[in-house]
Amino acid sequence: MEDLPLLHRWLNEPHVHAWYDKDEEQTFDHVSKEYLPKITGEEPTKGYIVLYDTYPVAYIQSYRAGDWPEFSHITGYGASDAGVDLFVGDPKLMGKGFGTMMIKKFLQEIIFVDPGIKKCFIDPEPNNKRAIRAYEKAGFRYVKTVQMPDEPDPSYFMEINKEEQ
Repeated sequence: MEDLPLLHRWLNEPHVHAWYDKDEEQTFDHVSKEYLPKITGEEPTKGYIVLYDTYPVAYIQSYRAGDWPEFSHITGYGASDAGVDLFVGDPKLMGKGFGTMMIKKFLQEIIFVDPGIKKCFIDPEPNNKRAIRAYEKAGFRYVKTVQMPDEPDPSYFMEINKEEQ
């Protein structure tokens, strides 16, 4: 709960807001409503604040596709597939390979430690070239583009299998 002001600040950084929840006004109330269910465990998505040494620099979240039946139906991902979303909040770390390093470490230490997870996917917007390059460097490959209901832009799905990382 004490990280909500930090998330609020990061989500209003231009480099984050351009791609992450860009269609929502990032008021503190909106951020609280969005992230409190993850913090309290009411929602199966798990959120993490990423520390660089002891300094908070990024946010990353993971979820099992099977926990979200409508999403699972539309995308074809299931119970053994984990999804990841992330952003680097600290603008000083942009363009330095931090995102790639962070996602690789997260895959090794969180996602693929779970024996039930066989594949991980991430779905940046197709025009988010910086994110796509970072995910490619981490080993993800493009598999499909899906237009999700109620989303203005399609999602560019990329995957990595457990044995590939």
